[in-house]
Amino acid sequence: MRTFAPTAEPRGRPRANGFTLVELMIVLSIMALAATAVVLTIPGEDRTVRSEADRLAARLAAARDVAVIEGRSVAVNFTPSGYGFERRMAGAWQPLPGRAFEQRNWPGDVRFSGANGRGAARISFDRVGISPTPQAIVLTGGDAREIVRVSATGEVSRGP
Repeated sequence: MRTFAPTAEPRGRPRANGFTLVELMIVLSIMALAATAVVLTIPGEDRTVRSEADRLAARLAAARDVAVIEGRSVAVNFTPSGYGFERRMAGAWQPLPGRAFEQRNWPGDVRFSGANGRGAARISFDRVGISPTPQAIVLTGGDAREIVRVSATGEVSRGP
């Protein structure tokens, strides 16, 4: 049986413990890609204001449709903290039922003002879907600004 003697370390520089520059650069590149992915998935102020304006416009159009379908007046009340829907039944205003018409608070970074600069507003639709007074709701957040308009004919539109 043959036995081998342990081989000796080659002569020269001893092996250093640690990472090579190439290994460190690869790790830093991976971390930079991961950080970029995280930053891109965080909604910015522009996206938040835009999506809130889209949501508001869709809910206003749905409220107009309910007014026409039910043949009853529907109103939307705006305050600095949020907005809610109600309908006229038996001579009194009552909350409009349904998940789509629940009271909604503005997201923390979105601010509201009526077109006239007041802190509260009310948009109403009569039983044929007409809004007696055209209105504009202005949503802002950071540098982003979106306007949701309701015309006298009840048409809902959104724009900057």
